[in-house]
Amino acid sequence: MEDGKMAQIMEKSRMKIAVYNFKEEDKKMPSKNFSKMVATFVLTIGVGSGLVYASSKVYDVVVEQIWKEPQSYTLTHELSDEEKQKCISEEKAEEIANAYLKKIGLTDENVEGLELIKEFFEVENVWVMHSEKASIRLDAENGRIKSVQIPTWNYKIPYDFGITRQEARQTAKELLEKYRPEDDTGEYEFVTLRRNMETDEGSYIWYADFCKKYGDLLNEDESIHIGWIPTINGLYSLDLKRHVYENNEQKITKEEAIKIATEKDNEIETAKNIKNVKAEIRIKKMNENVYLRENFKEEYENGTLNWEKTGENTGRLKEDAVFYKTEERVRKVWCTVIEYDVLDSNTSNSAYTYYVDATTGEIIGGQRWDDFASEELMKEDEYNLIEK
Repeated sequence: MEDGKMAQIMEKSRMKIAVYNFKEEDKKMPSKNFSKMVATFVLTIGVGSGLVYASSKVYDVVVEQIWKEPQSYTLTHELSDEEKQKCISEEKAEEIANAYLKKIGLTDENVEGLELIKEFFEVENVWVMHSEKASIRLDAENGRIKSVQIPTWNYKIPYDFGITRQEARQTAKELLEKYRPEDDTGEYEFVTLRRNMETDEGSYIWYADFCKKYGDLLNEDESIHIGWIPTINGLYSLDLKRHVYENNEQKITKEEAIKIATEKDNEIETAKNIKNVKAEIRIKKMNENVYLRENFKEEYENGTLNWEKTGENTGRLKEDAVFYKTEERVRKVWCTVIEYDVLDSNTSNSAYTYYVDATTGEIIGGQRWDDFASEELMKEDEYNLIEK
């Protein structure tokens, strides 16, 4: 709030207090009642100035808002001079990549080509490099490995490559320690085991997903995903996400979260009626989806915000495409699913999920589907071999 406006509000409040006709019994008013009156006044000032107060202790606790309007950007691979100055040098990037190649057993491999680029959709600056057998992506600002790919043609895959899922499970845990970068520490929870074919015996690539766990909650954005060739245990793929969970305190109740999400949905969705609402605590990364749905609803719903429809299932990127990106903050949220009475004509979905921050009550993202239904589908996927 501007200083001038705040001063006006304070002056009006002082005037109201000055003209208050205190009777004798009013002067003897218990101090706790007077404190409550002042606290209520402070609360009014706070709400007007954009602060959020925790409902459980409204007079003492001020909660900082975390949501900021997403920044717009256009797609490019080019870095500005200012961005380049924040990146590690080509020599340092090559040193890191060569050291990792040695770590995973490719002792005769060395980086042969590397390029500093901005990734299109992630808006991240990366060093992309390759050797004869492998390709590696590094975070260009801190040098941490983001992904590794080694195509299967670099291996002599044995004829009898079949393993059981029990063997795959044990191998995955061993390979996590073998292939994770030296600078990656902490404990991971084994989440998913998959294979590339319908049977254990016929699968020549296996995949395992590991996530950091906080109590009963998993952070899918703090994870390691490994793909490998069975029996020889050659690395096929490695992908790392390092968006650290802020471990924010839960202050918003389930009922409050449902009220917040429902009110927002009533503002945005006018063509459908709400059939059911459900909410559970999850760890989620902030995103721009609800912002886009609210500000570009028609284009967002039919998929034409940045894409020109060229066929029933195909599209072409618009020349003037503008994308939006939020801060990459990972928070405890009430994952709140709004179920509708009709299907969406564009996506065949009948629900929308809002991420209500568990501390501030702000909506910090969402998805255009039922997040809980997606979790259940993953559990029922025949390629997901972790016991249900």
